[in-house]
Amino acid sequence: MNMKKSMTIFVVLGLLMLAACETRVILPEQGQQPNTLSVNGMSEFEVSPDLAKVRFSVQTQSVTAQDAQARNRQVSNAVRDALLRAGVRDSELETSDYRVERVLEWDYKEQRQIDRGYRASNTFVLSTRDLQRVGEFLDVGVQAGATNVESLTFELSDAREREVKTEALRRAAMNAKEKAVALAEGSGVILSKVRTITETSYYVQPFYRADVMALSGVKEAAVPPTPISPGSVQVNAQVSVSYEVA
Repeated sequence: MNMKKSMTIFVVLGLLMLAACETRVILPEQGQQPNTLSVNGMSEFEVSPDLAKVRFSVQTQSVTAQDAQARNRQVSNAVRDALLRAGVRDSELETSDYRVERVLEWDYKEQRQIDRGYRASNTFVLSTRDLQRVGEFLDVGVQAGATNVESLTFELSDAREREVKTEALRRAAMNAKEKAVALAEGSGVILSKVRTITETSYYVQPFYRADVMALSGVKEAAVPPTPISPGSVQVNAQVSVSYEVA
């Protein structure tokens, strides 16, 4: 009887040991990162501007700094008043630069510097949403005494740019997803959830007119205003997206 019990216990222990040898439990490694697929998405398109910025400058020169400033003040006020009478709001005009500097010229014949007095420069920016009247405002400023029209740009207002940026990033994210799907299908993996997404770049390129001084000039009142056609604003956005794959 004792012998039978011993044999039974031995057989049971043997079976347990055999089962232990054939069964393996594999635990995942701690901190193991999932496989990922990273892509870059881009969007690039054009939109119509809703804001124009014109940079006028007034330069006056005289023997003394005080006289150069006084003359500049007189002409600058005349330009400003003319623009206001034309319908520009006071809030749409802003001084961007003002300086008074000594004017020294080198005389190559006499090999010496010649003192030409002082130059006062006043630069101010007209920001308007009335794009159809930009040419008219250019002519008004020049006729009133503006020395230069330094630049003309067609841009986006802050509110419009926020809308455009949202759309640009949405398109860039869609472009990234299209690339990820194509890569996953081509490589035989299953695309899973987004792990990370980052905005890598975004910029808006205003439309710049470099020939505005040639377009505007002193005209009689009966002459039609200079025609100015706003160009398109370039928008570009890029994102980086990482997907988990299986």
